[in-house]
Amino acid sequence: MTVGDGRDDSFDLGVVGRAGDDGPGGDEGPGGHDGPSGADEPARRRWRRWAVPAAALVAGALIGTVVADARHDAAELARVGIVSGPSTWTPEAGGDGSVALDLQLVNIGSRPVEIIGIEADGFGVEPGTDPIDAVEAAAGVWVVVRQRGLLADCTAAAPSSLRVRVRDAGGDERTVTADQHVDYGGIGMLWTEQCEFGGGYVQFAGPAAMTVADTSVTMTLPLFNYSGRSVRITAMVPMAPGMAATPPELPVALDGQGSAQVEVTWAVENCAEASSMSGDAGLIEYSVGYGSMEVPESYPLDGPAMVELVRLANRVCG
Repeated sequence: MTVGDGRDDSFDLGVVGRAGDDGPGGDEGPGGHDGPSGADEPARRRWRRWAVPAAALVAGALIGTVVADARHDAAELARVGIVSGPSTWTPEAGGDGSVALDLQLVNIGSRPVEIIGIEADGFGVEPGTDPIDAVEAAAGVWVVVRQRGLLADCTAAAPSSLRVRVRDAGGDERTVTADQHVDYGGIGMLWTEQCEFGGGYVQFAGPAAMTVADTSVTMTLPLFNYSGRSVRITAMVPMAPGMAATPPELPVALDGQGSAQVEVTWAVENCAEASSMSGDAGLIEYSVGYGSMEVPESYPLDGPAMVELVRLANRVCG
């Protein structure tokens, strides 16, 4: 088209309306009747030409929305999510450092699952421990899962996540990483509590009971475990100048808050050294084992114990 050729350059969709409606060019003829019908035919043809594609676009958009919603619903139904909550643990007997862990978990998915296992870096399970009992976890419901025989590996890094093994109604199993609520600390708190076990928990507490013989002295010393954890005494070296000592049979197992009676027998080995030893020269060094940790400790012999060693040296060496 060219300007001034007498044709309208504008994009005209024509007249939208029912047949017989007044519109541009729709002047009434004589007697109140519409003008010749041929005057509206170009507008009607243009309307029909654009109406079909527009309807197709609208229908396509609606179908796309339905499909997207269906896919979203399917994804939500397929989603499995677990959040880890508060946990408590109880030391198990045996001195191996294992605990029974009670861990609260909530299923944030949209369908029920069974929780059939948990695991985390920095932890292992005592050999021979039975698998956990499967726990039904309905959507949105907190449940408690118990794992026995859990052992912290203090040579590894602290765990940053908890993995939960789940099984759905169809029998399919998968492992999901649980979200951990920052206020609860998660399983990492247990690892920290276990692996930051330090000195001072297991101590000798006098006075010692003495059994005196001509050439020896046997000291029976009470040993207390002030922690709630089961531990082992894995090494013990009694020492005093000029003396040889026989420690107890090792390891010595101590339950949480438990105690044991430890016997150490002393005899003179070198009279020159024994006769000149000072009153604070006696010492027992020992190691406390907990899980994969070994904590060194020491116990200076008290006054009454040192008096008996000096008397022993005098009896034997003259």
